[in-house]
Amino acid sequence: MPLKPILEKAPLMTLAELPLRPGQVRVSNDKINQLYALTAAAKDQPAVWEGAFRLACVLKTKPMEEPVAAWINAALAQQGEDGGLPMDMADSVNVMRAALAMYELDAKRPLLEKLAAWCGWLAEHWDDVLACDAVRIHPADLMELLQTLYRVTGKKAILSLCDKLRQQAMDWSGILHTFAVQRPMNRVTAWNDMEAGMEAESGSEAGFYTRQYLTCHGESLADGVRAAMLNGQFSGNGMELTAGKTGWEKISRYHGAVCGGVTADETLGGRSPSCAVDAASLGAWAEAFAAHDHQETWAYEALEILLVNGLPAALNGDKLIPFQRVNCLAANCGTKDCYHVHEEEQQVWRSLSRLCRGWAKAVSSAVTVGEKGLSVNLYIPGRYAVAMPEGTCIVTIADGVVKINAKKEIAAALRLRIPAWTEDACITVNDEGGREGIKSTWLTIDRTWQDGDTVKVEFAKHVAVTAGHHQSACVRYGAQVMAYVPQNDVWAVALCGEPVLENDQVVASFQRVPEWRKRGSIPADLPVLPKAEGDIIRAVLVPYAETTSRIALFPKGDEA
Repeated sequence: MPLKPILEKAPLMTLAELPLRPGQVRVSNDKINQLYALTAAAKDQPAVWEGAFRLACVLKTKPMEEPVAAWINAALAQQGEDGGLPMDMADSVNVMRAALAMYELDAKRPLLEKLAAWCGWLAEHWDDVLACDAVRIHPADLMELLQTLYRVTGKKAILSLCDKLRQQAMDWSGILHTFAVQRPMNRVTAWNDMEAGMEAESGSEAGFYTRQYLTCHGESLADGVRAAMLNGQFSGNGMELTAGKTGWEKISRYHGAVCGGVTADETLGGRSPSCAVDAASLGAWAEAFAAHDHQETWAYEALEILLVNGLPAALNGDKLIPFQRVNCLAANCGTKDCYHVHEEEQQVWRSLSRLCRGWAKAVSSAVTVGEKGLSVNLYIPGRYAVAMPEGTCIVTIADGVVKINAKKEIAAALRLRIPAWTEDACITVNDEGGREGIKSTWLTIDRTWQDGDTVKVEFAKHVAVTAGHHQSACVRYGAQVMAYVPQNDVWAVALCGEPVLENDQVVASFQRVPEWRKRGSIPADLPVLPKAEGDIIRAVLVPYAETTSRIALFPKGDEA
């Protein structure tokens, strides 16, 4: 996709690093394959099409021949002479985002003309556009679409639409900078009062109750982070550019789940592990982190936790799990206390849409390209085709090795992200000595790369225990959250002492906690510093995403 140079006077910042386009990335990942298989039944779900097509580009050699491409083309064939589509505004945005994904793969003029005609329709019907809650309250999707089209076309009329949307849509930047929901909202406002207040406000996001409700949901907050970031790229406003990082620091502190998302309690019920995390929010946060400034490590560190834990846990074989709990005793623990639960089928489609988009965005941002070289941000095994001034080079990531293949020599800086969880990082180029990396930074290797050059990345993983909700403990091994699988129906246990690494397995000691209760298959909130009793139980912990029956946040017991 050609990128038109942005003039200095244009109020749209250039991007230091660009993600790879559809067709430039190929990965082999079981979870992505399972997720893509679920999109086969999404013919009547335009919200799923963009993510499905982007995943097709990642997995298939001929994505244009996949069913989803035919669905997108059929919807575009219904476009009227005025550029509009015979569907509601939310679906129109979804269809056009899917069309843009197709254009990014194969830059054919007819597709661009349809997108341009639709932008003309937007300008003529702007009042109708803003009447749609999906656009006004969640402006990120449309803003991202418009900005990408501007970079392709350079049309100033598109800038005008960006400016209108920024000025008139919900101000997520202000919300994120002042985010103050530090405890469950229902302790501040009775839920009956909330419902009555929202009804009286008729859903207006300017209303006190409605605004409070909207800002207490993971998916909305994730889209708000992306909206603020996009507005910042448009305007250059520092407050908007920093809103995502500032907001995430507050949100994750009070409402983060160890799997990488935030609780899906309708009142952001704190960090309680008894509250669910919804898959739609997980996908939305993955997309927000992957879309963020590619110069900052915080977003990739948060995204890595999601990719290793929360996102794969949202799939159990060929089943999608719309809600997951950090502590649970069954694959489906119900939707009690979950935010604005849709009808079951609708919630599944919503989750599928966001998961597809989140995975696709993460994969495309694993390797990014800039003016001076390329960056490896996530070590997702796959093949990445990177266009450089001297020609295209192929970056292959597998088993801790980054391999460079190119027909010509390429003088470029290769930046490698050093994960936050490692204490000992060693980088070796062609077995010629090693370089030590500092965690939470990039290590830059600036040289002329030859065909077949290899970079070996070694990140020492350690077992670490971090504090959580109610003085609880979370065990991590690298980026992986480790979970205890209940043995002989014994699930209520306290972590005793420090887990250890034995024969490449994480082993921990536990004691029973009789006062810890459950509701059905949902363990209740952890007791604070409970009395643990009985014999010591030693158990091998497993990665969070590999089991649906798990305890991943533990009360603390005495030293073993």
